[in-house]
Amino acid sequence: MRSVEFHIVYLADCPETIPTLALWFYEQWGHLVPERSIKQNEGQLRQRLNRNKLPLTLVAFSGKQPVGSASLKIQEMETHKHFMHWLGNVYVLPEYRNRGIGSALVQRAAEEATRLSVEDLYLHTPDKESMYSRLGWTVIERTHYRGLDVVIMKRRLSARPEY
Repeated sequence: MRSVEFHIVYLADCPETIPTLALWFYEQWGHLVPERSIKQNEGQLRQRLNRNKLPLTLVAFSGKQPVGSASLKIQEMETHKHFMHWLGNVYVLPEYRNRGIGSALVQRAAEEATRLSVEDLYLHTPDKESMYSRLGWTVIERTHYRGLDVVIMKRRLSARPEY
């Protein structure tokens, strides 16, 4: 697989990509939330047009083409409201996968969360546990959520000791 040059920007700097991202999310995860439409995804994305507060979304571009995204969210899982800050919507176009874009988006999102004083970041995934483990995430729970077996993972971002 040949490498590809890419760069990552805030969704706030490219709001014209909202319809594209909304469609990606609908096609990738729409079956998990069948009551959510593409238009509703667009509305959620408009709420993430931030640079200096959560929620926010990052977009990876190869040239002028959006090829991936990652979002920092607040209270992602209804069943785990005690976990405040979440990484989600990590998506890379199929033809751009396995080229480091997803890992770079995850790392950049963690850097952004750290910059915004987030101490602990969470995510849930049905199938990418090994990638996230490689990037410093730790499994804290295995559960069933929205019809899938998922793993909930955590990444400590601060130097605050854990008791």
